[in-house]
Amino acid sequence: MSYSNTFGHQHSTGKSTWHVGRCTKYRYNLFKSLYHKNICMIALDEAAKKIGVILLEKEVQPEHIHLVVELPLTIAPTVAIGKIKGLSARIIFALRPKLRLRYPKGHLWSTGKFATSVRYITLEKAKEYVKNQEAHHAKTLSTGIPAPERSGGVVQGANL
Repeated sequence: MSYSNTFGHQHSTGKSTWHVGRCTKYRYNLFKSLYHKNICMIALDEAAKKIGVILLEKEVQPEHIHLVVELPLTIAPTVAIGKIKGLSARIIFALRPKLRLRYPKGHLWSTGKFATSVRYITLEKAKEYVKNQEAHHAKTLSTGIPAPERSGGVVQGANL
């Protein structure tokens, strides 16, 4: 197995791949419009470049985001997620200063987070899940709870 030269360091070589989810504070629908969605995507790309991680896939929903992130072994996943969160929020606030009226303390993202290693599922399945967020969120019941998918008589959860 060959590893990317991007993640070769003095005493470590390798990478870890993570599926990450973040919600906006109070689940406000900030990224409903295409314009705001693009600002968020640009902010995520810039934040990832600045801390030295690779975004393999990203999807921005009105009130949350999903990322498939490739991290070097020298950065802990929680540290990388926190840095992406902070830098992207700063960039978004710089591009849309009126958001400070809704978030006067400067906290765009909620404190909770979702992260899972992509070793239990294939990378392609994680990327496909992130790409198809629109279809995934269309499969909700009237109560807002994801409807389970049926496959061969066995009920499989909608979550990864």
